Amino acid sequence: MIYSIFVIGGLENIARQELNSRFGETKDFKIILRKPRRIVFQFTGNPKDLLSIRSAEHLFLVIRHIPKITRSRSSLASIRHSLNRFNFEEVMTICRQVGLRIKKRVQFRVITRMAGFRNFQKRDLHQVVERVLIERGWKLSDSNSGLDVWNEVYGDDAYISIRLSTSDFAQRSRKQISLSDSIKPTLAYSMVRLSRPQPNDIFLDPMCGAGTILLERANSGRYRYLIGGDLSKSAIDATLNNFGRQHQPCQFFYWNVQSLPLQPNSIDKIVCNFPTDIQQQELIKNCLDKFNYLIKPSGNIVLHTTHGVQLKKMINQQNTMKLRQQVNVGDRESQGQIFVIHTKLHK
Repeated sequence: MIYSIFVIGGLENIARQELNSRFGETKDFKIILRKPRRIVFQFTGNPKDLLSIRSAEHLFLVIRHIPKITRSRSSLASIRHSLNRFNFEEVMTICRQVGLRIKKRVQFRVITRMAGFRNFQKRDLHQVVERVLIERGWKLSDSNSGLDVWNEVYGDDAYISIRLSTSDFAQRSRKQISLSDSIKPTLAYSMVRLSRPQPNDIFLDPMCGAGTILLERANSGRYRYLIGGDLSKSAIDATLNNFGRQHQPCQFFYWNVQSLPLQPNSIDKIVCNFPTDIQQQELIKNCLDKFNYLIKPSGNIVLHTTHGVQLKKMINQQNTMKLRQQVNVGDRESQGQIFVIHTKLHK
């Protein structure tokens, strides 16, 4: 079967690396297509295994890929004809395997997206898919209790897919508390991956918020010690709640990031999300100086910010830091940058 995942813009390469590391050594997996925010792949293994993909915002089962879509209204007939010939029996089996509840009379709603000029409207495309499924005996529903059928046309390609992931898929249902400025778990996972986690890591998030980055590191393999801290007591309470008694050894502190009570050259990896209110150059410089003081020689620092110009300038002014990678993430509504920093062997 053919599946696809949606990811945060800019993180497609990290998602591809995750897919290859998880499934690439088996004959069950093959990447077919990579586009902005989307990776399409073939997978013949247990579809439930795909629910563990940590970089994905959404997981879809692609029931039809119709290439060579033109501007003409004849494209609508091509989509209708393709769907009419499709056998949905295997699709229903996969939906049940991943835990979706399918009623005897399948309930569904259609979500339509279309880009580019066509000689038909979005509502025409929407109605074509709705009618085909209703003719098959499915029941149209306005609620989110049924299947979400995604109907998309981009460029020369049309995709008809069923969303296999639930609404809280990307938010990790095990996380009990989020804060208003919490980083997305999928973004946090990508940052952890960019830090190149190792089993002996002493890992620090000095501005941990609700502990999202620390949780992603805890679930990304063995480590030696997790340390987190924040200036907000409510944030530390949220982190303690989200961790519970799991993922030992770990320790969390109520502190000011500019005066961390840790030994010099004691941390292997520093990964954190710079709060949006950290804009002043003096404050940014103080944070970088402190990180440089704590990180071991040849250690890695990964920072996310929505104020990339200021942060990049300050990084380049640090004699013992080298900016190795910059990843621009987000979309038109929300943009940020991830900076991957290596410290030099001799500080």
